[in-house]
Parts: sequence; structure tokens; C-alpha cells
Amino acid sequence: MSKKKVVKFTKNNCPHCNIFEPIFKNTIDAYKTQIDFYEINVDDSPVFRQIFNIRGVPALYTFESEDFETFQKIEQLVIGHSHEKYSNLVSSLESLIQDKTLSP
Repeated sequence: MSKKKVVKFTKNNCPHCNIFEPIFKNTIDAYKTQIDFYEINVDDSPVFRQIFNIRGVPALYTFESEDFETFQKIEQLVIGHSHEKYSNLVSSLESLIQDKTLSP
């Protein structure tokens, strides 16, 4: 069974991204063996802003699909400047891991 994937979307000169960055980096270290993490800068790759209809950054999405072709099981974990969601990052990642262990 493959690991879940979490993609963080960010952009240059984003104050909320700067606030979220240390929270994200400190949190993901504990989950790197269970979840694959990726980062996409929407300034450098604007096509992703359209594909995922990203309206605010930072944004975290989790993927079930190994090849990202169907995009059927996409869940948004964090968007924009939702500081409440920042503090819930650990519980969101824990839920992903638990969902994975329950999957067939």
C-alpha cells in the first residue's frame, strides 16, 4: 500500500505562507515515514492554481491517487490564512494516517 500524499501550495512574498512555513516544517518531520510531502509554488507553476482552483495560500491538499490522474479523492486540509486550521495540522495528519490503516 502506498503512502498518502500531501501537497502544500504556496507563493512568493505571501505573509501567511511565511507564518505557516515553520509550523509545517516542524510538524511534517514526525510524519515523513508515513506521508509523502510535496510543495508547489503557484507563482512558479500557475497552471496548478487553475487545476485545483486555489483561491488562497498556503493550501494543503491530500491525494489518494498514486498517479494523480483521476483527482477523485482530493481533500483540502488548510487554505489561506486560517490560523485555526494551522493549529489543527497535527490532528489532520493523524486522521490521514488512521484513514490509511483502515483502507483495504
